[in-house]
Amino acid sequence: MNPTNAVFITALSIIALGFFLKNKGIITEKEGKIITKLLMHTTFPSLVFVTVMRVNIVPNLLLLPLICISFSAITMLIGSFIFKSQTKRIRGLLTMSSGGFNLGLFAFPLIEGIWGREGMVYAALFDVGNSIVVFCMVYGTGVIFAEAKEEVAIRKREKLKKAFLKIFTLLPFQAMLLGLFINLTALELPQIVVDIIDILAKGNKVLVLLIMGIYLSLNMTNEVLKKVVNVLIIRYTVGLTMGLLLYYNLPFEPLYRSIVLICLILPVGMTLLPFSDELGYDSKIAGVLVNLSMIISFVLMWGLVLGMHLN
Repeated sequence: MNPTNAVFITALSIIALGFFLKNKGIITEKEGKIITKLLMHTTFPSLVFVTVMRVNIVPNLLLLPLICISFSAITMLIGSFIFKSQTKRIRGLLTMSSGGFNLGLFAFPLIEGIWGREGMVYAALFDVGNSIVVFCMVYGTGVIFAEAKEEVAIRKREKLKKAFLKIFTLLPFQAMLLGLFINLTALELPQIVVDIIDILAKGNKVLVLLIMGIYLSLNMTNEVLKKVVNVLIIRYTVGLTMGLLLYYNLPFEPLYRSIVLICLILPVGMTLLPFSDELGYDSKIAGVLVNLSMIISFVLMWGLVLGMHLN
């Protein structure tokens, strides 16, 4: 079997297992949130840490966060304009969902399976920009649209400050900074510590894929579907256009350009769900956006890797 097909079929099988476990009532979405919390505090930061710790830092890597931020700035600006006729809260939710990506709970296991740790280096640096987008641009937009006019501006500033500080309290982000520090200072860690972190990092792939299956749900009305489709058209049109332009024009190695293209067609970030709950937006629309975009991105990613021989 083609190695790429093997990666995607294996991933699909594990996702299907998670979906099956949920449908049979063996695992609920509430329990899935507990697994996600465990993942975000163990396997995921371990994977980020070992990836960044071992990367060869070169100047072209600094472009990756900027590409991510630029994509979201464009899509959110387009979304804000297209959805201006919607109610304030719907406009806020749809504009939020136009930016940001799901890397840690979607792309990382697939990228690692196809391109290995070398591909993960580029994805991890792209995710630095994604962290800024999600907790500043996306969350900040949600705060602005959620506030009533009579509420004072200082409250908005406090929430935006909270969002900015949230980036630095995230364990995966802290793991990335620590890995970068060790990388740049050439600090030698005890081998037993490295071995333990490596074991945790290897467990990330299975947990992420199971979580995707547990969360998978596509219950929606026609009205919800119409709103969701507009967001997805914006995201994938800009993502594919920008991705292909960069793939064919960036003066970097093929792997770098391949990861950029793949990252720009990734699904809506999972953080849209807790953000929607916190700010009082329609969580049903948020759920459909997250789930439907995961299916589209999975198929697109598979097609691009095989069709363009990106592996």
